[in-house]
Amino acid sequence: MAREVLIIGGGIAGVQAALDLAEAGAKAIMVENTPAIGGIMAALDKNFPTLDCSICIEGPKLSEVDSHPNIELLSNAEVINVEGEPGNFDVTIRQKPRFVDSECTRCSDCVDPCPVILPNTFDSDMAARKAIYTPFSQAVPGEFVIDIENCLNEPPIYLPCSRCMDACKPEVISFDDYLPKDITKNVASIILSTGFDLVDPHCLPEYSYGKHPDILTAMEFERILTSAGPSGGEIVKPSDGTHPESITFVLCAGSRDVRPQPYCSGFCCMYTIKEAYQALDHGIPEIKVLYMDVRAYGKGFDGFRQRAMDEGLQFIRGKPAKITTDDDTGEITIHCENTKTGKIEHFNTDMVILATGVLPSRSLKDLSSILDIELDTDGFVKSLEEKDGMLSTTREGIFSAGGPSGPKDIPDSVAQATGAAAVTLQYLTERDWPEEDNPPEMDVANQTPKIGVFLCDCGSNIAGVIDVPKNVEYAKTLPYVEHSEELMFACAANSVDHIASVVAEKKLNRVVVSACSPKTHEGIFKKSLKKGGLNPFLLEMANVRNMDSWVHKKNPGEATVKAEDMVNMAISKAITLTPLYMSKEPVIQKVLVVGGGVSGIVAATALAKQKIETYLVEEKSVLGGLLNDLHELGPGGVEVKTYLKNKIKELKSTKAKIFTDTKIEMVGGAVGNFFVRMQSSNGSPDKLTELQVGAIILATGATPYQPEEFQYGSDERVMTNYDLEKHIDNSLPGDNYTFIGCVGSRNGKMGCSRYCCESMIQQAISLRKKKKNVRIVAKDIRTFSRHAEEQYFEALKSGVRFFRYDTEKPPQDVIKYSNGVVEFHDEMLNTQIKMQTDKLVLVAGLVPPEGDIYQQLRVSKSEDSFLLEKHPKLGPCEVASPGIYLAGTAQSPKNVRDSVAQSLGAVAKASALVAKPFIEKEPLTAKIDPEKCNGCGLCEKVCPYNAITMLEPEEGEKRGKALVNTSSCTGCGTCSAECNKFAISTPFFEDEQIYAQIDAALQNKPEEKCIVFACNWCSYAGADQAGIEKLQYPPVARIIRTMCSGRIRREFIERSFEKGAGSVLVTGCHIHDCHYLTANHHTLKRFERWKKKAIRQGIDADRIQLQWISAAEGKEFAAKINEMETVTQNFCKNPQNGNGKIEKKAEAV
Repeated sequence: MAREVLIIGGGIAGVQAALDLAEAGAKAIMVENTPAIGGIMAALDKNFPTLDCSICIEGPKLSEVDSHPNIELLSNAEVINVEGEPGNFDVTIRQKPRFVDSECTRCSDCVDPCPVILPNTFDSDMAARKAIYTPFSQAVPGEFVIDIENCLNEPPIYLPCSRCMDACKPEVISFDDYLPKDITKNVASIILSTGFDLVDPHCLPEYSYGKHPDILTAMEFERILTSAGPSGGEIVKPSDGTHPESITFVLCAGSRDVRPQPYCSGFCCMYTIKEAYQALDHGIPEIKVLYMDVRAYGKGFDGFRQRAMDEGLQFIRGKPAKITTDDDTGEITIHCENTKTGKIEHFNTDMVILATGVLPSRSLKDLSSILDIELDTDGFVKSLEEKDGMLSTTREGIFSAGGPSGPKDIPDSVAQATGAAAVTLQYLTERDWPEEDNPPEMDVANQTPKIGVFLCDCGSNIAGVIDVPKNVEYAKTLPYVEHSEELMFACAANSVDHIASVVAEKKLNRVVVSACSPKTHEGIFKKSLKKGGLNPFLLEMANVRNMDSWVHKKNPGEATVKAEDMVNMAISKAITLTPLYMSKEPVIQKVLVVGGGVSGIVAATALAKQKIETYLVEEKSVLGGLLNDLHELGPGGVEVKTYLKNKIKELKSTKAKIFTDTKIEMVGGAVGNFFVRMQSSNGSPDKLTELQVGAIILATGATPYQPEEFQYGSDERVMTNYDLEKHIDNSLPGDNYTFIGCVGSRNGKMGCSRYCCESMIQQAISLRKKKKNVRIVAKDIRTFSRHAEEQYFEALKSGVRFFRYDTEKPPQDVIKYSNGVVEFHDEMLNTQIKMQTDKLVLVAGLVPPEGDIYQQLRVSKSEDSFLLEKHPKLGPCEVASPGIYLAGTAQSPKNVRDSVAQSLGAVAKASALVAKPFIEKEPLTAKIDPEKCNGCGLCEKVCPYNAITMLEPEEGEKRGKALVNTSSCTGCGTCSAECNKFAISTPFFEDEQIYAQIDAALQNKPEEKCIVFACNWCSYAGADQAGIEKLQYPPVARIIRTMCSGRIRREFIERSFEKGAGSVLVTGCHIHDCHYLTANHHTLKRFERWKKKAIRQGIDADRIQLQWISAAEGKEFAAKINEMETVTQNFCKNPQNGNGKIEKKAEAV
C-alpha cells in the first residue's frame, strides 16, 4: 500500500510540500543534497514586502520537518535512479556520511581545534568556516558535519588529524563509516523542488565584478545585512570596513539579456527595493536603483515601492553601459543613460550591488535524465500547462514546485509546493497519522510555580535594540523564576530541544518565551513543552519583537524598559496558568468550493479525485468564469475553449456535486462543521439546499474593472481588453490600435493586476498578425512569468511600438483622448506624442470580489479589499480562521497559471483537514461555575453562537443554571464579560490572568502607559503588522491579548485606572467583521456605558477610547498609539486633572 512521496530538494518549496503531505497523512521522504534544509530563504535577512525576518518565519517550519513523525529527512544525499510508474516508483538514494551522529549537542567545542579554514558558502564566501561546521545557527539537521573533501583525513587509511574527535566530549565523531550508502524507497509520486542558482556576474565584464571588493552581488549584500552574517548586520565596505555614504543597485544583471539569459528573473526588482530600503534604514544617505522596468507585481509590492521612495530611494531608468574602477583612488564610477532625461550620466558610488538573475539549478539537467522528464529551451522543467498549470512535468506522477519550473517569489513557490502536494495525494492508497513520541506529562497540580524564562535575541531583530542580557537578569528577580536564559534564535530546532531539556532537567512547570508573535511561533514552543513533559498550555509568550524592538528601534533604552514590563506581564500571567487539554471534535468529511471559475473547477476536481465528497457552487448558469470570454492564455499560448472544455469534462467525470444558478444565502459554523444554505436563482422552495461541510474553499474570483475614463461606454472606438478578447479571432475594423495599460490598477490602494501586461502583449501580437498597427502606452512592462519576457521580445520584433507614461500617476491624469486622438508625454523620448487611433483599448485591472459570504465567514480583507491571506509569504492559500481556504483571484490578482497552483494549494490544506474524522479543538471554551450562576440568562442572550442554554430549575431553585455546549462554543468570552456574578471563566484568558497582566504592566510609572486590550484575530494582528512593517510609534502601549474585544469587562478598565494608567484603549475587529459574528456589537454597547461612568467619576473622556482595527491595518494601529501618547502625556502633565476616582475597586476572581 503506497503512502510515501519523494521530495527532491529542501528549500522552502520542498519544506512546505513535505509538511502539507505529512499533515494529509502521507509519508514524505525529503532528499537534500546539502547538509541542511532551508535553501536560499534561510540565508536571507528580510522578506519583502513585509520585512519579516526570513529565518524567523522559516525556522519553525524547519523545526517541524525535523520533528514530524510523517517526514523522513535524508540530507547530504542525492537521487541516483528512478524506475517504475505512478503509484509505484522505485527510487535509489545515495547518502554521504556526515561523520557526526545525531547525538551531537552542537556545543561547537570541535570547531576551534580544527586547523582547516575554508570559505563559508552560506555567507557567499564572505566569511570563513572550518572543515567541521554547521551551515547556520538554525540548521536542520542540527548535528555538525565534516567536509571530508577538505578535511585533512582521508578515511579509512590516512587519518593524521584527531583534533575534533579529541575535543568532542559526547564522542559523536567517527570516521569509521566513510562510504556513501545507497537507500531504496518505493514511492507513489515525486515532487521536484531543487530551487535555482544565481548568475555569476563574472560573465558581465562591463560591471567589473571581481575587480573591486565593493562591487557585490545582491546575495552577498544580503549576508552583510543579516545579523548572523560576516559583519554582524552592519553595512560596511569590504574594502576597508567603513560605512558607505552611497550605494547603487543595478537591476537585471544577467537577466533580460542574451548574456546569459533573456528571461526575467521575476523577483529581483523587489529584493533590490527591499535591500535598498534596509540600507536607507541603516542610515546610508544616498541610495540609487538603476532599472529598466520596476516589476512590483505582487500583493503589496507597489505599496512597498512607494514606501521606499517616500523614504528617499532614487530610481534612475537606465542600464549601466559600464562600471569602472580606479585602482589608485578606489573610486567606482557608473556610466549610464538616464532614459527619462535622455542624458548620459557618470557618477561615483561607494558600493555597487548587482541584482543577479536566476538560472536553473546545477543539478536539474542530471536530475531530468534520472527522472526521465523534459527540460524546456530555457533550461527549466517543461510543464504541461493544460494539465496542472506549471506543476505537471512530462512524466506522469512527477511534479515540480518552486524554482524548477522557473523563477518565482516565495509565496508563489509555497503555493506551488502546496499545490504539488495536492496532486500527489491522488496516487496514495493509504494515509496514516502516527502520534508524536513525547514523555509522560508532568503532574503540576498543587506545585509551587517554577518558571523558566527564555529570551530570544532573534539575531539583531531584538538584541539590536533591546538589552537582552539586562532583561535576563531582570527576569531572575521576579517571583517564581527558576531559570532565565538568553538564546540567539529561540525557534531554531536546537533551541527548541534545549528548552525541552531544561524543562525536564529542572522540572519547570511554567515557561515564558520572550521572542516574537504567538500568532506565528506559539505552536513551535508548545511542542517544546510537550517534548519536555509539560502541558503545552503552561506557556506564555512576550511579543517583544513585533511589539517592541521593531517599533521602537530609535529608542533602545525605552524599548528595554518596555521589554521588562512585557516579560513581567508574561511571567505574572504564567503564574496563574493551569494545564488545559485539547478535545476531539468530529469533522464532516466534505468540502464546499464556492465559485465555478477555473480556480473552483480545478479545486473541486482535485478534491473529488481524492474521493472527498465535494460540492461546487456557482451563481451563474455556466462554469468557467472569465475564461468563457477569452481566446488564448498567455504567455503559454493555451487555447482557452479546448482548455476549459477539458477542465469541465474532467470535473464532471468525478463524483463532485455541481450547483449552477445557485447562490449561497447563509453560511456559518466553524472549522470541521460549517452549515450552508443555498438557493437556486429561480427562488422556488424546492430549490433550497442545505449542506454541512468540514471545510470551505473560496474561489470567488475577481471582476474586471469597468472604466469610466476615456469616454468608455460613450465612444464606440473605446473598448477594454476583455471586449477585444471576445472578437480577436474575428475580422476587426480599423488599422490603428492603441493600448493604455494600468486602467483601474496601480492607483491608490490598488496594486498591480499582474496578468495585464502579458495579456496585452499577447493581444498585440495577434493584432500584428492581422497587419494592424499596434501601439502600447504603459507605465512599464511587467512580463515576469515563464516565457513572458520572450513574448515581449517577439512583440518588439513584430513591430509593436511601446511608449511610456508617468508611472506615478493614473493614466487619465496624463493621457488625453478625444475624437480618436491620443495625446500624452512619452517618458522615453521626453516629448509630447499625439497619434490617431481607430480603437483605444483600455487594459483593465481586476477589482476585488463582493458578497455577503465574506462577512458571514468573517474573512478579513487586505488594504486593497482582496481577501486577506494568513501570511503573505508562507500562508497564501489560507485565512486566519481555520477551515477556510483561498483559491485564485479572490486573494489577489493573478494569471491562470498561478490561480491553478493556488487552487491546488487550497485543496491540499482542505483535504488534510477532512481526511481525518476528527480535529483537535483548543480548550478555550467557556466554563460555568454552577455555585455562582444565578440563572439570570444574560449570557445566553449575548452568545453569538447560541452555545449557552438555560437548564430547567432543580427542586428548590427559582431559575435553572446556564450550560455551555462545548461543541458550539468558540471561546470568544462575551458571556464572561456579561456575567456580573463572575460565574463564567474563559480558559487561558481568565479574569485573574488579565488582572495579573494589568498589575505587572503598571508597577512602575503607570501614568506614562496606555493599557491596550487587543483581540487575537484583528487588532492584535494589526499590532503585529505594524511591527512587521517597522512602523515607529511611542513606547507607551502595554498590549493585553484576548480572543475577542467582547471578552473585555468593565472591571478591567477600572483596574487599569485604579493602578494609575495614563489611558486605556480597547481595540477589536470592525463592526460586521468580528470573528465571533456579533460579539463586538456588545463591546460597543458596553464601552458606551463604561465611558459614561468614567466621565461621571471625573475621568477625562480622552483617557478611555475604542478603536476598530483590522489585521491589515498596521498603519492605523501605529497612528492610534501616537494619538494615545498625546493623551497620556497630557495626563502626566497634570495627573490631578481628569484623574477622577474609581467608585468600586475591581477585584480579581
